[in-house]
Amino acid sequence: MNNSNRPVRTTIFFGLICGLIFLTLGLIFERTAFWSIFFRTAIFACLTVYSFILASWTRKKRISVIFPLLFLFVFNFAQSSNSAFLLLCLGTLSWIRSGICFQNAFSKSLGAEIIFSIGGGAMVAYFNPCSTVTWALGIWMFFLIQSLYFILMTDTGNNEEHLNTDVFEQARMRAEGILTR
Repeated sequence: MNNSNRPVRTTIFFGLICGLIFLTLGLIFERTAFWSIFFRTAIFACLTVYSFILASWTRKKRISVIFPLLFLFVFNFAQSSNSAFLLLCLGTLSWIRSGICFQNAFSKSLGAEIIFSIGGGAMVAYFNPCSTVTWALGIWMFFLIQSLYFILMTDTGNNEEHLNTDVFEQARMRAEGILTR
């Protein structure tokens, strides 16, 4: 069975969908007392779906990403600070992506997560979103930055041939690469 996922394109498209859904629903909740609850729940939902997508790309069991998400879910209702929640979301994304799904050397993972997660969050914060429309654009921009992770950190972002080969063929090529070193 060939698994021809395209992480860069899927991440960009998923970010666009999250931004559009946030925009549509956010216009309903924008001027209500439920804005803060909606905001954190929408961000949590986007992160949850994206975590399951990451787990399926690496063929990890979906149960492996439940604990970090459960931790974030409890924190969502235990406090009321959107800033603290967003910072914890960045940490949870880093934990799931580099700690569970795409496990690299610690220094390489730490550098990548500082650049992509913290950098993506800083970019959104720099543009200071203050309305539903600007938050929707900020969500999409964050996922645009996250798609760079797959271009720079994994070979699946730029090796189209690697994605279309059989799993056993990939294992054979890896074994040959190890033996020829």
